[in-house]
Parts: sequence; C-alpha cells; structure tokens
Amino acid sequence: MEMIQLKDGRILAYESFGDENGVPVFFSHGLSDSRLIRNPDDELTASLCARWITVDQPGVGGSSPKRNRTLRDWAFDIEQLADALGIDKFAVAGHSGGGPHALAIASFLSHRVTHGVLAAPIAPFSMTGFSQMLPVKSLGLLYKLKRPRFILRGLLNLTGWWANRNIGAYIDSVATMDRTDQNTDTFRTDPALRAMFEKSFSEGFKQGGEGLIEMVEALWNWGFTLADVHAHFELFHGDLDNALSPKMGEAIVASMPDANFNLWKNTGHYGFVERTFWTEFIKAAVKSPSD
Repeated sequence: MEMIQLKDGRILAYESFGDENGVPVFFSHGLSDSRLIRNPDDELTASLCARWITVDQPGVGGSSPKRNRTLRDWAFDIEQLADALGIDKFAVAGHSGGGPHALAIASFLSHRVTHGVLAAPIAPFSMTGFSQMLPVKSLGLLYKLKRPRFILRGLLNLTGWWANRNIGAYIDSVATMDRTDQNTDTFRTDPALRAMFEKSFSEGFKQGGEGLIEMVEALWNWGFTLADVHAHFELFHGDLDNALSPKMGEAIVASMPDANFNLWKNTGHYGFVERTFWTEFIKAAVKSPSD
C-alpha cells in the first residue's frame, strides 16, 4: 500500500498493478470493496499494457474518512493523486458503486480523462424505474433509507461489524447474491480469487462501516448528469447480475453522449475479475477511443 497526504490533511491510500510504463487507468471500487479488488494475476494485467492504479475511497482501507463527501470531492482527490504521480492524461474505470465515481472524474476532470470503462455500474438514484432495476431487496432498502440517516448508518455499521467478525461468511453471503458463483464458482473454488476477495473485503471493512456510509451518502446526489460526461465509455454488464440488473447498464448508456453497452454471458456482478472478462475489461480501458 502506498499513500499520499492530500491538501486538506487526509491520507489517500492506493496501489499500482500491471505495467509501470503502460496506459494509466485510475480504478474506483464499489461498495464493501477496496483498492485490492482485481484479477490476482498481475502479470496478465501487465501483459495488457495497463498501469492499473486502484484507490481506497474515504473511510476504506488506508484512506482517511471524509464525512459528507461528494463525488466531486472524489474527482479532486484523484486529481491530486495524478499530480503526485506525474500523470497528466489518464483513463478511468469503475465497478458497481465505483461506476459513478469514475464518471465523476470524467465529468469534473474532462480536460484530463481520455476515456473510461465500467463494469456493472449503479445508475443515478433519480433515474426512472431505478428501484425496479435492483433485484436484491437489501439494496432496495438502502435506496429507500435516505432519511432518517441514523437508521442507514446503523445498518451499515452493523454490516461492517458482522463482516469483520467473519469475513469468510460475509463472502459466502455475497456469493449467494451473485449468480456468477452458480456458474463458475468465482468465490469458492478458485483459491487465488477467494484469497483476493478475502483481502479486498477485509480492507473494505477495516474502518467498520464508515466507507459504506460515506459512499452511499455520496451516491444520493451526484452533482452532475450522465449527459455531462463527454468522454467515450465502454460499459460491461453480466447477464446473470443479481445485484444490479443489466437493464440498469443499458439505461446508463442510453443517457450518455458517447457510450457502448456490452453484455457478458453467463456471469454476474463480480464476474469482471474472472480472467476472460478481466482481459476484455482491461483491453477496453487501455484502448484509445481514436484507435
């Protein structure tokens, strides 16, 4: 884990995988995850010419919390990191709740973002039919609990406590929600992927439920619209995603000026870390839209 100190005194934790001289891509993780979520074969990532830079969001892993943060705040956190690393232009990527974070970077730092790639991103909560695109009831509950905030905070802190008590059981619960596991046993029978998820979720809950709380609250009001994102985006969504319906991905693409929708067959919400899908995801991340 590497860290920088931001202008406001907070710490931002990150890691860099793949090819140090490759195309720089800043990746935003989703709910419960951390900077460690990826395909564990770093040689594969390097072979695809990606400098994959993953960052803990506030309240996650080694990053300081920032109560009442916004997606705009996240964009400028990444700008400071890019400056510290001497990176001028870069691509962005995001998964699930990290999707809006990647889009925010592209919106607020349009002069620096060349293009982007998303896996199973969540849409704006205000989108028509949003709740009908949430197959999992627990996610629907988060959507409905904007007020009163103390109930939402209590539930998310309880989730953090439970995950820290038994991270293996938490991963198994995620596996039952994600139909990827029914087809490829992503979470259970691949030792390398299982170890990665244990490390990633452990970092995700290192500060209890704080990271979850701050991310969910940031997602309530994006501060920009999908129409404001002019960079080219490739969006991938598994047809068996039982957390966020593929229809959500299609609706996001339909609302963006320059985006393509790609449906992955026989995979679910976390399928993007599997070798075949990861390869396709990374290739889209490093490919210039002018190619």
